[in-house]
Amino acid sequence: MSFSGLNYGDIPARIGVHIHGKFLSVGYPMLLLDKYAQSIPVPKNKGQVIKFRRPVPFDVSTEQLVEGITPAPQGLKFEDISSSLAQYGAWIAFTDVLTDTHEDPILQTITEQAGEQAALTKERILWNMMIAGTNVIYAGAATTRATVAAPVTANDLRLAQRTLKVALAKPVTRMLKAGTAVATQPVAGGYIAVGHTNMEQDLRNLPGFVTREHYASGALLHDYEIGKFEDLRFILAPHVTYFAGAGAPVADESVLKTGGNADVYPLVIFGAEAFASTPLQGMDSAQIAVKKPVMGQSYEDPLGQRGFVSWKFWYAATRLNEAWIVRIESAVTNL
Repeated sequence: MSFSGLNYGDIPARIGVHIHGKFLSVGYPMLLLDKYAQSIPVPKNKGQVIKFRRPVPFDVSTEQLVEGITPAPQGLKFEDISSSLAQYGAWIAFTDVLTDTHEDPILQTITEQAGEQAALTKERILWNMMIAGTNVIYAGAATTRATVAAPVTANDLRLAQRTLKVALAKPVTRMLKAGTAVATQPVAGGYIAVGHTNMEQDLRNLPGFVTREHYASGALLHDYEIGKFEDLRFILAPHVTYFAGAGAPVADESVLKTGGNADVYPLVIFGAEAFASTPLQGMDSAQIAVKKPVMGQSYEDPLGQRGFVSWKFWYAATRLNEAWIVRIESAVTNL
Protein backbone atom coordinates (compact mmCIF):
# COMPACT_ATOMS: atom_id res chain seq x y z
CA MET A 1 0.00 0.00 0.00
CA SER A 2 1.47 3.32 -1.04
CA PHE A 3 0.29 6.78 -0.08
CA SER A 4 0.24 9.57 -2.63
CA GLY A 5 -2.16 11.90 -4.41
CA LEU A 6 -1.74 14.50 -1.70
CA ASN A 7 -3.81 17.61 -1.34
CA TYR A 8 -2.18 19.78 1.26
CA GLY A 9 -4.95 22.36 1.32
CA ASP A 10 -3.67 25.73 2.47
CA ILE A 11 -0.48 24.58 4.21
CA PRO A 12 3.00 25.35 2.82
CA ALA A 13 4.62 22.71 0.60
CA ARG A 14 7.47 22.11 3.04
CA ILE A 15 5.04 21.34 5.85
CA GLY A 16 2.99 19.20 3.48
CA VAL A 17 5.99 17.04 2.62
CA HIS A 18 6.69 16.60 6.32
CA ILE A 19 3.08 15.57 6.94
CA HIS A 20 3.25 13.14 4.02
CA GLY A 21 6.35 11.57 5.59
CA LYS A 22 4.60 11.13 8.91
CA PHE A 23 1.59 9.57 7.19
CA LEU A 24 3.92 7.10 5.46
CA SER A 25 6.14 6.25 8.42
CA VAL A 26 3.22 5.21 10.58
CA GLY A 27 1.25 3.45 7.85
CA TYR A 28 3.88 1.18 6.31
CA PRO A 29 4.75 -0.96 9.36
CA MET A 30 1.07 -1.90 9.75
CA LEU A 31 0.86 -3.43 6.27
CA LEU A 32 1.15 -7.19 6.22
CA LEU A 33 -1.20 -9.10 3.90
CA ASP A 34 -1.01 -6.45 1.18
CA LYS A 35 2.67 -7.33 0.61
CA TYR A 36 1.69 -10.78 -0.70
CA ALA A 37 -1.39 -9.92 -2.76
CA GLN A 38 -1.45 -9.59 -6.51
CA SER A 39 -1.94 -5.89 -7.14
CA ILE A 40 -4.29 -5.50 -10.09
CA PRO A 41 -5.63 -1.93 -10.47
CA VAL A 42 -8.99 -1.21 -12.10
CA PRO A 43 -8.64 1.40 -14.88
CA LYS A 44 -10.17 4.73 -13.94
CA ASN A 45 -13.59 5.56 -15.41
CA LYS A 46 -14.24 1.89 -16.22
CA GLY A 47 -16.77 1.16 -13.48
CA GLN A 48 -16.39 -0.39 -10.05
CA VAL A 49 -16.33 -4.08 -11.01
CA ILE A 50 -13.17 -6.01 -11.85
CA LYS A 51 -13.25 -9.48 -13.37
CA PHE A 52 -10.33 -11.87 -12.91
CA ARG A 53 -9.98 -14.58 -15.53
CA ARG A 54 -7.81 -17.66 -15.21
CA PRO A 55 -7.46 -20.71 -17.47
CA VAL A 56 -8.71 -24.10 -16.27
CA PRO A 57 -5.73 -26.52 -16.30
CA PHE A 58 -5.83 -29.28 -18.91
CA ASP A 59 -6.47 -32.83 -17.71
CA VAL A 60 -3.57 -35.23 -18.05
CA SER A 61 -3.77 -37.03 -21.39
CA THR A 62 -3.03 -40.77 -21.08
CA GLU A 63 -4.82 -41.98 -24.21
CA GLN A 64 -2.50 -43.61 -26.68
CA LEU A 65 -2.48 -42.20 -30.19
CA VAL A 66 -3.90 -44.43 -32.90
CA GLU A 67 -1.86 -44.69 -36.07
CA GLY A 68 -3.13 -42.36 -38.76
CA ILE A 69 -5.95 -40.91 -36.64
CA THR A 70 -5.80 -37.37 -35.32
CA PRO A 71 -7.44 -37.02 -31.88
CA ALA A 72 -10.03 -34.34 -31.17
CA PRO A 73 -8.53 -30.99 -30.14
CA GLN A 74 -8.75 -29.73 -26.59
CA GLY A 75 -10.71 -26.60 -25.80
CA LEU A 76 -9.39 -23.81 -23.62
CA LYS A 77 -11.70 -22.98 -20.70
CA PHE A 78 -11.62 -20.07 -18.30
CA GLU A 79 -12.97 -19.32 -14.84
CA ASP A 80 -14.13 -15.81 -13.97
CA ILE A 81 -14.00 -14.20 -10.54
CA SER A 82 -15.62 -10.81 -10.01
CA SER A 83 -15.02 -8.20 -7.34
CA SER A 84 -16.38 -4.69 -6.71
CA LEU A 85 -14.45 -1.64 -5.63
CA ALA A 86 -15.66 0.35 -2.63
CA GLN A 87 -14.55 3.68 -1.22
CA TYR A 88 -13.19 4.06 2.30
CA GLY A 89 -12.12 7.11 4.25
CA ALA A 90 -12.33 9.19 7.40
CA TRP A 91 -11.62 12.72 8.62
CA ILE A 92 -10.54 14.27 11.89
CA ALA A 93 -11.66 17.76 12.87
CA PHE A 94 -9.73 20.15 15.10
CA THR A 95 -10.02 23.78 16.15
CA ASP A 96 -7.75 26.81 16.17
CA VAL A 97 -7.78 26.73 19.97
CA LEU A 98 -6.15 23.29 19.88
CA THR A 99 -3.42 24.28 17.43
CA ASP A 100 -2.79 27.68 19.05
CA THR A 101 -2.61 26.63 22.69
CA HIS A 102 -1.88 22.92 23.00
CA GLU A 103 1.68 22.08 24.01
CA ASP A 104 1.91 19.01 21.72
CA PRO A 105 2.30 19.11 17.89
CA ILE A 106 -1.37 18.34 17.23
CA LEU A 107 -1.28 18.38 13.42
CA GLN A 108 1.60 15.89 13.39
CA THR A 109 -0.18 13.64 15.89
CA ILE A 110 -3.43 13.69 13.93
CA THR A 111 -1.57 12.90 10.70
CA GLU A 112 0.23 9.96 12.27
CA GLN A 113 -3.00 8.55 13.64
CA ALA A 114 -4.71 9.00 10.27
CA GLY A 115 -1.88 7.14 8.54
CA GLU A 116 -2.23 4.24 10.94
CA GLN A 117 -6.00 4.23 10.50
CA ALA A 118 -5.75 4.12 6.69
CA ALA A 119 -3.23 1.26 6.75
CA LEU A 120 -5.23 -0.75 9.28
CA THR A 121 -8.40 -0.22 7.26
CA LYS A 122 -6.81 -1.84 4.22
CA GLU A 123 -5.41 -4.67 6.37
CA ARG A 124 -8.81 -5.32 7.95
CA ILE A 125 -10.50 -5.47 4.54
CA LEU A 126 -7.94 -8.07 3.42
CA TRP A 127 -8.14 -10.01 6.69
CA ASN A 128 -11.95 -10.18 6.64
CA MET A 129 -11.77 -11.58 3.12
CA MET A 130 -9.11 -14.14 4.11
CA ILE A 131 -11.04 -15.54 7.09
CA ALA A 132 -14.28 -15.87 5.14
CA GLY A 133 -13.20 -18.83 3.01
CA THR A 134 -14.55 -22.38 3.09
CA ASN A 135 -11.20 -24.22 3.17
CA VAL A 136 -10.95 -24.68 6.94
CA ILE A 137 -9.35 -27.07 9.44
CA TYR A 138 -10.59 -27.22 13.05
CA ALA A 139 -8.00 -28.00 15.73
CA GLY A 140 -8.24 -31.12 17.85
CA ALA A 141 -11.45 -33.12 17.61
CA ALA A 142 -13.57 -30.10 16.63
CA THR A 143 -15.75 -30.28 13.54
CA THR A 144 -17.18 -26.73 13.65
CA ARG A 145 -16.13 -23.37 15.07
CA ALA A 146 -18.59 -23.85 17.92
CA THR A 147 -16.81 -27.05 19.04
CA VAL A 148 -13.23 -25.67 19.02
CA ALA A 149 -11.52 -26.03 22.40
CA ALA A 150 -7.93 -27.15 21.65
CA PRO A 151 -4.79 -25.21 20.67
CA VAL A 152 -3.15 -25.75 17.30
CA THR A 153 -0.92 -28.83 16.93
CA ALA A 154 1.85 -29.92 14.59
CA ASN A 155 -0.58 -32.31 12.87
CA ASP A 156 -3.00 -29.44 12.18
CA LEU A 157 -0.19 -27.51 10.50
CA ARG A 158 0.95 -30.56 8.54
CA LEU A 159 -2.59 -31.13 7.31
CA ALA A 160 -2.71 -27.51 6.12
CA GLN A 161 0.60 -27.96 4.28
CA ARG A 162 -0.65 -31.16 2.68
CA THR A 163 -3.88 -29.48 1.62
CA LEU A 164 -1.99 -26.68 -0.12
CA LYS A 165 0.48 -29.00 -1.80
CA VAL A 166 -2.24 -31.33 -3.10
CA ALA A 167 -3.97 -28.24 -4.54
CA LEU A 168 -0.68 -27.34 -6.30
CA ALA A 169 -0.38 -24.07 -4.36
CA LYS A 170 2.97 -22.47 -5.13
CA PRO A 171 5.22 -21.35 -2.26
CA VAL A 172 5.62 -17.62 -1.80
CA THR A 173 9.03 -16.59 -3.12
CA ARG A 174 8.59 -12.82 -3.58
CA MET A 175 7.02 -9.97 -1.66
CA LEU A 176 6.51 -6.26 -2.22
CA LYS A 177 9.33 -4.08 -0.98
CA ALA A 178 8.62 -1.46 1.63
CA GLY A 179 8.47 2.04 0.20
CA THR A 180 6.55 4.03 -2.34
CA ALA A 181 8.07 2.31 -5.40
CA VAL A 182 6.26 -0.74 -6.79
CA ALA A 183 8.90 -3.47 -6.66
CA THR A 184 9.40 -6.93 -5.25
CA GLN A 185 12.21 -8.73 -3.48
CA PRO A 186 12.99 -12.46 -3.27
CA VAL A 187 12.35 -14.40 -0.07
CA ALA A 188 13.01 -17.98 0.99
CA GLY A 189 10.20 -20.11 -0.44
CA GLY A 190 7.40 -21.32 1.80
CA TYR A 191 3.76 -20.92 2.71
CA ILE A 192 2.87 -17.94 4.89
CA ALA A 193 0.77 -18.29 8.03
CA VAL A 194 -0.83 -15.17 9.52
CA GLY A 195 -2.55 -15.00 12.89
CA HIS A 196 -2.95 -13.12 16.15
CA THR A 197 -0.04 -12.56 18.54
CA ASN A 198 -1.83 -14.57 21.25
CA MET A 199 -0.93 -17.72 19.27
CA GLU A 200 2.81 -17.15 19.69
CA GLN A 201 3.46 -19.35 22.73
CA ASP A 202 1.56 -22.34 21.33
CA LEU A 203 3.52 -22.11 18.08
CA ARG A 204 6.87 -21.71 19.82
CA ASN A 205 6.17 -24.83 21.86
CA LEU A 206 5.79 -27.00 18.76
CA PRO A 207 8.57 -29.59 18.36
CA GLY A 208 10.71 -28.51 15.44
CA PHE A 209 9.73 -24.83 15.56
CA VAL A 210 12.63 -22.59 14.45
CA THR A 211 12.74 -19.03 15.79
CA ARG A 212 13.63 -16.17 13.46
CA GLU A 213 16.94 -15.70 15.28
CA HIS A 214 18.04 -19.16 14.12
CA TYR A 215 17.32 -18.80 10.41
CA ALA A 216 20.31 -19.90 8.37
CA SER A 217 19.88 -17.02 5.92
CA GLY A 218 17.32 -14.91 4.10
CA ALA A 219 15.35 -11.77 4.82
CA LEU A 220 12.48 -11.67 7.25
CA LEU A 221 9.06 -11.50 5.68
CA HIS A 222 7.93 -8.85 8.16
CA ASP A 223 8.96 -7.32 11.47
CA TYR A 224 6.15 -9.40 13.00
CA GLU A 225 7.59 -12.72 11.77
CA ILE A 226 8.36 -15.01 14.74
CA GLY A 227 9.73 -18.16 13.11
CA LYS A 228 8.98 -21.19 10.94
CA PHE A 229 7.77 -24.78 11.15
CA GLU A 230 8.66 -27.06 8.25
CA ASP A 231 7.36 -25.22 5.14
CA LEU A 232 5.39 -22.58 7.07
CA ARG A 233 6.58 -19.11 8.08
CA PHE A 234 4.58 -17.39 10.81
CA ILE A 235 3.67 -13.71 10.95
CA LEU A 236 1.65 -12.74 14.02
CA ALA A 237 0.10 -9.30 14.41
CA PRO A 238 -1.90 -7.72 17.24
CA HIS A 239 -4.34 -6.02 14.88
CA VAL A 240 -5.82 -9.13 13.21
CA THR A 241 -9.12 -10.24 14.70
CA TYR A 242 -10.33 -13.47 16.30
CA PHE A 243 -13.73 -14.88 17.27
CA ALA A 244 -14.24 -14.11 20.95
CA GLY A 245 -16.29 -16.77 22.77
CA ALA A 246 -17.19 -18.54 19.53
CA GLY A 247 -15.80 -21.94 20.57
CA ALA A 248 -16.92 -24.75 22.85
CA PRO A 249 -17.80 -24.28 26.54
CA VAL A 250 -14.66 -24.66 28.66
CA ALA A 251 -15.02 -25.43 32.37
CA ASP A 252 -11.42 -24.76 33.41
CA GLU A 253 -8.94 -21.97 32.66
CA SER A 254 -6.77 -23.96 30.26
CA VAL A 255 -7.51 -21.77 27.24
CA LEU A 256 -8.42 -18.14 26.68
CA LYS A 257 -12.18 -17.72 26.71
CA THR A 258 -14.98 -15.19 26.75
CA GLY A 259 -18.24 -15.80 28.59
CA GLY A 260 -17.30 -19.39 29.39
CA ASN A 261 -16.62 -20.35 25.76
CA ALA A 262 -13.21 -20.73 24.12
CA ASP A 263 -11.99 -17.87 21.97
CA VAL A 264 -11.35 -19.11 18.42
CA TYR A 265 -8.21 -17.90 16.64
CA PRO A 266 -7.94 -18.20 12.85
CA LEU A 267 -4.50 -18.93 11.39
CA VAL A 268 -4.62 -18.19 7.66
CA ILE A 269 -2.08 -20.07 5.53
CA PHE A 270 -1.65 -19.25 1.84
CA GLY A 271 0.52 -19.75 -1.20
CA ALA A 272 1.57 -17.41 -3.98
CA GLU A 273 -1.06 -15.67 -6.14
CA ALA A 274 -3.87 -16.79 -3.83
CA PHE A 275 -5.56 -13.39 -3.49
CA ALA A 276 -5.61 -9.94 -5.03
CA SER A 277 -5.43 -6.37 -3.82
CA THR A 278 -7.44 -4.18 -6.17
CA PRO A 279 -7.16 -0.38 -6.07
CA LEU A 280 -8.48 2.14 -8.55
CA GLN A 281 -5.71 2.87 -11.04
CA GLY A 282 -4.02 6.18 -10.35
CA MET A 283 -5.62 6.27 -6.91
CA ASP A 284 -4.01 3.17 -5.44
CA SER A 285 -3.07 4.98 -2.31
CA ALA A 286 -4.77 6.90 0.41
CA GLN A 287 -5.27 10.48 -0.65
CA ILE A 288 -4.64 12.84 2.23
CA ALA A 289 -5.87 16.42 2.62
CA VAL A 290 -5.06 18.88 5.40
CA LYS A 291 -6.97 22.10 6.11
CA LYS A 292 -5.64 24.44 8.78
CA PRO A 293 -7.96 26.98 10.43
CA VAL A 294 -7.49 30.23 8.48
CA MET A 295 -9.42 33.38 9.37
CA GLY A 296 -11.41 35.00 6.58
CA GLN A 297 -10.91 32.23 4.04
CA SER A 298 -14.53 31.05 3.76
CA TYR A 299 -18.04 32.20 4.51
CA GLU A 300 -18.70 28.89 6.35
CA ASP A 301 -15.80 29.54 8.76
CA PRO A 302 -15.17 33.29 8.71
CA LEU A 303 -13.25 33.30 12.01
CA GLY A 304 -10.94 30.47 11.01
CA GLN A 305 -11.95 28.24 13.92
CA ARG A 306 -12.05 24.82 12.28
CA GLY A 307 -9.59 22.59 10.42
CA PHE A 308 -9.35 18.91 9.46
CA VAL A 309 -7.19 16.05 8.22
CA SER A 310 -8.90 13.63 5.82
CA TRP A 311 -8.01 10.52 3.83
CA LYS A 312 -9.77 8.14 1.41
CA PHE A 313 -9.08 5.36 -1.09
CA TRP A 314 -10.86 2.96 -3.46
CA TYR A 315 -10.21 -0.71 -2.75
CA ALA A 316 -11.33 -4.34 -3.07
CA ALA A 317 -9.85 -7.61 -1.77
CA THR A 318 -10.49 -10.80 -3.72
CA ARG A 319 -9.83 -14.51 -3.20
CA LEU A 320 -8.38 -15.76 -6.49
CA ASN A 321 -8.06 -19.44 -5.60
CA GLU A 322 -9.99 -20.91 -2.67
CA ALA A 323 -7.81 -24.03 -2.62
CA TRP A 324 -4.66 -21.97 -2.06
CA ILE A 325 -5.86 -20.42 1.20
CA VAL A 326 -6.35 -22.67 4.23
CA ARG A 327 -7.61 -21.51 7.61
CA ILE A 328 -6.92 -23.34 10.88
CA GLU A 329 -9.26 -22.42 13.72
CA SER A 330 -8.00 -23.22 17.21
CA ALA A 331 -8.07 -22.16 20.82
CA VAL A 332 -5.09 -20.56 22.57
CA THR A 333 -3.46 -21.77 25.76
CA ASN A 334 -4.08 -19.59 28.81
CA LEU A 335 -0.67 -18.79 30.32
